[in-house]
Amino acid sequence: MIREKYIKRVKELNVNIVQTEVKSVGKKDITKVGYRVYDNGYIGVGGAVGDVDEKQLEKRALDNLNLKIPYPYKPSENLVKEVDYREKTPSDEEFVTEIEELLSILRKEFPEFVFSNKIHLSEFETRLANDVGLNLVHKDRFVMSELIIKEKTSINVIDAFAGYVDRIYNKDKFLQTIRDTLNAYKNPVKLPHEGKMPVVFMDNDILPFTKLIEELDGYKVGTGASLFKDYIGHKKFNDNFTLLQSTQREDLTSFEFFDAEGTVNEDFKYTLIENGKIISPYTDKKTAHQFNLPLTGSASCEYDMVPTLSPRNFKVVPSHKTLKELLDGQMAVVVSIAAGGDFTDEGVFGTPVQLAFLTDGEKLIGRLPELSLSGELYSMFGQDYIGKSKDKPFLDQRFLALNLDVRYL
Repeated sequence: MIREKYIKRVKELNVNIVQTEVKSVGKKDITKVGYRVYDNGYIGVGGAVGDVDEKQLEKRALDNLNLKIPYPYKPSENLVKEVDYREKTPSDEEFVTEIEELLSILRKEFPEFVFSNKIHLSEFETRLANDVGLNLVHKDRFVMSELIIKEKTSINVIDAFAGYVDRIYNKDKFLQTIRDTLNAYKNPVKLPHEGKMPVVFMDNDILPFTKLIEELDGYKVGTGASLFKDYIGHKKFNDNFTLLQSTQREDLTSFEFFDAEGTVNEDFKYTLIENGKIISPYTDKKTAHQFNLPLTGSASCEYDMVPTLSPRNFKVVPSHKTLKELLDGQMAVVVSIAAGGDFTDEGVFGTPVQLAFLTDGEKLIGRLPELSLSGELYSMFGQDYIGKSKDKPFLDQRFLALNLDVRYL
């Protein structure tokens, strides 16, 4: 019998902002402990929140072995590794003061707008350890915000937003993102033309990838339900398109370098699509074993659940060009808010865009009217794929550029 502990701790400072004022400040410090036992091809799990009696957790997990939940896979073993991505951040008091200073500047510079939502200072620690030599620890800390922006005269609930994710709080960088957004917002412009043209998505926007993620599911590929079922090892996309599952330091993700089963990929990444060729779907131990697929370390679960297949953090490898160079003299649409879009089962994409900007690749020029975008999966990442910028020209983001059909709503 093998015993294993899966521990997740989250410490968070939440600054609640209403009407461009700090309304309240909240703190939480939550530890969740999962206890697993493996025996004769079965797994039993027990879990608790807060201070726990480990003997009680072990008893609960042992009792749950009677549920006969199959887990005929060898638990990860003989690997000890700790990764600490944390950077120095302000104290809680200093952080709140910094936010108040930011809001004071916004009230003066943009009196016609109101800002709301939360700004978080979040610290994560995850540990997975067992009695066959596994002891993995991941630590990280982020400042995260998505400020909701509303014109005082607007009837909308939200008119724009400004996001910030970094390990270090930099007021000037956050301010510049807000200024870039609102200076462009206040300048209405028109499309150069309707029809096929470059569209750029922010690096953290998964909208254009939702179908790729869905079809790269290892279980779906293995059962023959995926569009890619016959294309593993085949080139279906652009030479310059490479998609990774990645938890490297630069990725700024809350995913750990190990998955919920303790699988650790070399250099904390796994290539799913390389230079247009579909290399592998993403898998956990069950899916890899069941369908004879490579193990990519894609298991996730709650602290008190059995690990199951789930997409983790995906990243497109940047090009060696700036956004300006990728656009090659063309103007492009920057997608800021797009809700209500989707792919069909066949891979046809369409979405309305509630907020979009026009860019020349160096700056945001102005705000466009509401638009609709459309494309097709294989074209989007094939002949219509332009590339991902190596630089962050505005909004503190790299951008992914595709040619899509653009129309006014």
